[in-house]
Amino acid sequence: MVPDADGVLFRQLTNGWVPCNILVGRDGTVLFSENEFDEAGYTKAIAGLYREPVEQQPAAKSAERSILRRASFKAARIVILGGGTGGLVAAYHLRRRLAREHRVVLIDRLPDHLFSSSLLWLMVGQRQDHQIRRPLGRLADQGVEFHRDDIEEIDLGRKVVRTRSRTFDFDYLVVSLGAQLAPDTVAGFDDMAYNLYDLEGSKRIHAALEAFSGGSIGVFIPSMPFKCPAAPYEAAFLVEAFCRKRRIRDKAEIHLFTPEHQPMPVAGAAVGEAIAGMLGARGIHYHPLYTFEKLRPERREIVASNGSATQVDLLLGVPPHRAPEVVRSSGLVGISGWIHADPQTLRTEHEGVFAIGDITSIRLPNGKMLPKAGVFAHAEAKVVAAQIASEVGGHQPRASFDGNGSCWIELGDGKAGFASGRFYAEPDPHVRMFPPGRLWHWGKVTFEQWWLHHWF
Repeated sequence: MVPDADGVLFRQLTNGWVPCNILVGRDGTVLFSENEFDEAGYTKAIAGLYREPVEQQPAAKSAERSILRRASFKAARIVILGGGTGGLVAAYHLRRRLAREHRVVLIDRLPDHLFSSSLLWLMVGQRQDHQIRRPLGRLADQGVEFHRDDIEEIDLGRKVVRTRSRTFDFDYLVVSLGAQLAPDTVAGFDDMAYNLYDLEGSKRIHAALEAFSGGSIGVFIPSMPFKCPAAPYEAAFLVEAFCRKRRIRDKAEIHLFTPEHQPMPVAGAAVGEAIAGMLGARGIHYHPLYTFEKLRPERREIVASNGSATQVDLLLGVPPHRAPEVVRSSGLVGISGWIHADPQTLRTEHEGVFAIGDITSIRLPNGKMLPKAGVFAHAEAKVVAAQIASEVGGHQPRASFDGNGSCWIELGDGKAGFASGRFYAEPDPHVRMFPPGRLWHWGKVTFEQWWLHHWF
C-alpha cells in the first residue's frame, strides 16, 4: 500500500475509477497488472504466488523462438475469423501477397461487413443502413473464400476451426472476432437504454430522437474497456447538434456519464482537456469518474454507487464488452480476459496464431492498454498479412506494428476534430489534438467512401 493523496499514481496507472490491480511476485516479477478490473484474472494471478517455483506469464513465446519455417509452403491454409475491420484488411492483403495455390478463408456469422464508424451518422439520420454495409460474399471476386457460419470451436492443438456446418484446418489462424457486446450483463439495459454500438440500436435511437420533444438525454458508459473511445463523446455532440437543428435544444438537457477520469485518457491530458472543454462549451453535462451501480427502468433512473440517481427520458448506452465465448473457451485469452498478443508482430503464444483488433490486450510502455479502435485493427492486419506471407514464402518476417494511430471526433454541424499520435512512445503516448473544423469532417466522409469502395 502506498499513499497517493494527490492522485498522481491513480492518473498514471488507470483510465478511470475502475480499480487498477498490480500484483508483484516474490522475485519482483509483475504477475498481474490490468487497468480493467478482472476478478477471475486477479484470482488466478494470486494463485500463482503459491506455486513452486513462481510461474511467470508466457509473454510472447513466439517472439523469442525462431519463427522461420524450415521450408516454404506449397499450399498454405490461412483461416481468418471475423469480417470486421481487421479480418477484412487481413484477407485482402493476404490474397494480394500470396499465390493462388495458397488458400485464404474468412468466416463470419453475418453476411455483411458493417462500417461501424458510420453508425453515429445513422443515429442522427445522416445515413441509412444500406449505405454503410457491403456483402462479404463479394470477397470471392478477389479469391477469398467467405463462409457465413457460426464458429463453435477453435481447437489449437489440432489446428482446426469448427463451425456449425463444417471443419477448417489451418496452418495460420488470424483471430479478429472483435469485442462481444454484452448488454445482458447490465440489468434493465434492454428495457431502458438504446445500444449505441449496434445497428438496430442506432436505428432505434434515430426514431427516438425524431420523436423526442424535450427532457433529459443521457449517454452512459457502465464499464471499461470499450471500443472506439471517442464514440460516446461523438454521440453526445451529435445529439446536441440534432436538438439544435430541430429547435428543441432549450428543452433538452444532455448528460454524459463515464468511469474515465477524462475523455480518451490513454491519449493524454491535452486531448482530454480539449474534449471536456468542447462538452462544456455546448452545455453538455459531463460526469467523469462516474461509478455506475444500476439502472431503474421503472423510474427511468441511472444510479451511481453512492446512491445518487439521475432521471433520463432517453438513454444511449455503451454495453459492457467481453471476448466472445468461443475465444474464451479456446485457451487463447490471458488473465485480462482478452488475447495477449505481441505488440509488434501480433503473434500469440500459439504457433501460427495471430490476434488483431478489439479482441486483443496490448500493453503500452506506460502500463495502460492500447485503445480498442478500428485504426489499430487496420494497421495490425496489414502487419499480420505481411508476417504470414513472408513466412509462407520461406523468408524471415520483418513487418512490425508501430502503434501509430489517429481518429476523427465528430462534433455535429458539419465539423469534426482530429487526433493523431504515437501510442508506443515512451514514457507515454504522444498524441496531438488538431483544432476542429469542416475539413476534418469531410476527411472522415472521404475515408468512409474510400473504405466502402476499396475493399469491395
